[in-house]
Amino acid sequence: MVIGWNLIQRKTAEAVGDFRKTPIYIVGTDCTAKRNISKLLANTIIYRYLCSEELLEDVLGGKDALRAFKESDEKGYLEVETEGLKQLTSMGSLVLCCGDGAVMNSTNLGLLRHGVSIWIDVPLEMAVNDMLKSMGTEASSDPNAFTQAMGKLRQRHDELKERYGISDITVSVQNVASQLGYGSIDSLTLEDMVLEVSHSY
Repeated sequence: MVIGWNLIQRKTAEAVGDFRKTPIYIVGTDCTAKRNISKLLANTIIYRYLCSEELLEDVLGGKDALRAFKESDEKGYLEVETEGLKQLTSMGSLVLCCGDGAVMNSTNLGLLRHGVSIWIDVPLEMAVNDMLKSMGTEASSDPNAFTQAMGKLRQRHDELKERYGISDITVSVQNVASQLGYGSIDSLTLEDMVLEVSHSY
């Protein structure tokens, strides 16, 4: 059944309630789904949307440049993330889609206490496919690339999942799909996820 857009807006607004002006920070493994959920949530509750990774991509010259920056200068990446959070956490009515740097040290985790933090827990396969697609590679045509990327992403996820887990709210893509009776996460819509996020407040 297709849920009407006006109904989604009304139900989400009702669920958010007193958090109306509270900044919302979305954390978790970076992928298109996480960013799109953040955007739709912001649009639904009439908040401003920003993505720290997209801001850095613009400054550095693209996804590849950001990836190289993270790998070559993690300390510098964390410092940039900290400075950005210091400025952005003072803003209300904001949905901020955060990069991994937001949970990688205690200073940044402390800054997230200025609002409501939400871990969007996505299947790693989804994130890997996104990563490969951004690099112009398809998992079906290059299984080795998928295996290598999965190993790397799983290691990073295992290092950070406890930090993701201290978020105020956790919303699992797989759990939402199961609760709604879907046989596959492919049936899950962004609207389903936004409703689940808003009902979790």
